[in-house]
Amino acid sequence: MAPLFSVALGGLAATYLFLRFLLYLTQDPREPPAIVTRIPFISPLIGMITQKSSYYNQLRDAYKLPIYTLRLPFSRMYVVNATELIPALQKQWRTVSFAAIAADAGHLVGMSKEATEVMRRDLTSEHGFSVSWPKYIAPIMSPGKDLDELNRKAIEVFVEELGKLKTQGSARTGLWQWTSRTMDKSTSEAVWGPQNPYRDPVVAEAWKIFEAGFLTLSVFPLARYFYPRLVRARELVASAMTDYMHKGGHETASGLVRKRYEHHRQFGLSHEDIARGELGNTFAVLSSTTPCALWVLYYIFSDSGVLEEIREEVSALVRETVDEEKRDISSIDLANIRTSCPVLLSTFQEVMRYRTVTPGPRVLLDDVLLDGRILLKKGNMLMIPASVQHTNVSAWGEDAGNFNHMRFVPGSGQKKPNRVAFRAFGGGHVLCPGRHFASTEIMALAALLVLQFDVVPLAGKWVEPTWKNSPMQAGFPIPDEDINVEFRPREPGRVWQVVFSAADEAMGIVSEDVAASEE
Repeated sequence: MAPLFSVALGGLAATYLFLRFLLYLTQDPREPPAIVTRIPFISPLIGMITQKSSYYNQLRDAYKLPIYTLRLPFSRMYVVNATELIPALQKQWRTVSFAAIAADAGHLVGMSKEATEVMRRDLTSEHGFSVSWPKYIAPIMSPGKDLDELNRKAIEVFVEELGKLKTQGSARTGLWQWTSRTMDKSTSEAVWGPQNPYRDPVVAEAWKIFEAGFLTLSVFPLARYFYPRLVRARELVASAMTDYMHKGGHETASGLVRKRYEHHRQFGLSHEDIARGELGNTFAVLSSTTPCALWVLYYIFSDSGVLEEIREEVSALVRETVDEEKRDISSIDLANIRTSCPVLLSTFQEVMRYRTVTPGPRVLLDDVLLDGRILLKKGNMLMIPASVQHTNVSAWGEDAGNFNHMRFVPGSGQKKPNRVAFRAFGGGHVLCPGRHFASTEIMALAALLVLQFDVVPLAGKWVEPTWKNSPMQAGFPIPDEDINVEFRPREPGRVWQVVFSAADEAMGIVSEDVAASEE
């Protein structure tokens, strides 16, 4: 046994020395320093899997580097800490590419070989499929009639759902369960219209299964054989979306869906591939908006001071009238919350800053010499983790690690926000086109709930949930356990009239919108 043990130990030692030599030999001195090399190529993987988004924060604090390299099996990952490097990277969008990642997602939703080839063409050209479609839909998702219609549809669902709650008197449920169901319904109804395939609870449940396992399919090449449930769920949703397209559901859907359909047909995609593309677009539509809404509601209702301030400013928008039947009517135009509720807006932005965990991935399509001296090699990943930027003391002040609902209120005495360091909606050429819809939708839900209900934790006090088991791909943490609450109508007999008139200007949430409003 002793000789065998010695041989095994010697083999391990030789392998370790070989890997360290290989790492040294293949690391260009111009590249960002390689860190976490105790077990070459393996240590970073262990940290990423076990620590998730907090791993990047830990490495920033431990090494204090502006940018560094994580050496992984057969690849590198460059991780950006320094905010001042971001503008230079954003200018090189052709080679520091998000479009390449979006193009590779086509096969994960089962698109045909022909469609994925179209998606991968011209990745450095504004005329290519994957680069052009976000800009193609941008006018629809900017302030105007199409965006207003999306917001109205979502608000109609909120009014309906809150009406149901009122009829129950005091209703007990999980805050995450209620928020998830309400947001998924409001958003999907607004986007996909009268033939919304997610109205079918079987399709909606299949989507949830596929969403949770999407990363598994993307990471493991043979996952379809080992995780057939994920593939069945994907195919069920794809079949529903294909049926939706063949029945002309897109023709009565939102301007967003109609515009996406128009763009994809221009590139020759079939109805089946467009339908699968809509399955992929569901990630953008639902996956971040819903958990973000949960955290907004949590941080409002869990702090009596925040709740009181927001309730006061939203109440100032309410107008009392009398209808034809001589009933007292409380009216509110929710379009006004965007410009007349700075504390609500600031709280929403602070939740985005404090709880966003998106890694901000890019792929390098060519070698890049950053800042004239830092080499980033072709074919590797580059990450700009939101959590790193959002807890950067130099960008946000000494209280960057704390939740401060007044942080974004102009003239409140807070350190002026560094808009470049605000990464919740991306930035530069890769800026979420749905940010205006998501922002207004979530704030509208919060405003209506604040006006009409008290939300009380059944545990007797608010306890912030953990999210250790939240999926790695989630843009916002998914709680490990629900928060059991009671919805108590504040004035059950009060009659509400809720409208959304029009919104002509964008909210200044990201640096690009602030700059546009100042032009």
